[in-house]
Amino acid sequence: MRMFVRLSSLALGTVLFVGPALSESRPSDSLETDFVVNGRITIVLSAGGYQIEESPDNRIRGRWSVRNESQLAGVEADAEVDGSKAKIVLDGPTNDFRATIEVPAHSDLFVRLSAGELSIEVGRPEDYSHVEASVWAGELSAAPFQPRAASSDRSSGGATASTSYGRA
Repeated sequence: MRMFVRLSSLALGTVLFVGPALSESRPSDSLETDFVVNGRITIVLSAGGYQIEESPDNRIRGRWSVRNESQLAGVEADAEVDGSKAKIVLDGPTNDFRATIEVPAHSDLFVRLSAGELSIEVGRPEDYSHVEASVWAGELSAAPFQPRAASSDRSSGGATASTSYGRA
């Protein structure tokens, strides 16, 4: 089964809106889609502050907030699910964009962030067979996991940090 969900603030009717706002005083929006157990989730993120958490069920959820109401129209979120593979793309404004993404346990995670802060807090590390995260410029935190491999590359004028996590 192949399912594709695309959201921009102009096409709000294409997804189910759920969950509370990230902050009551900030304009926010969200998306939600079904997923399977033991799937592979690729998450591609534009600059911003992100937190990845464990979902209480087999659904992928995204919630985001912006500083000003006018910035909400500039947020684009895509969720493409094809069987046991999902690709989430979240692109927000360059100014104070924040998002939380919930992923089901027993998923393989591949996360790419262009710049900003990425925190992976998904509960029990043993529920995830593979977690790989990279940040072009910024901070990466995945406290529940023990790094298997880490690298840093500053040769191209930027700073890249990439870490692979998994069961020992």
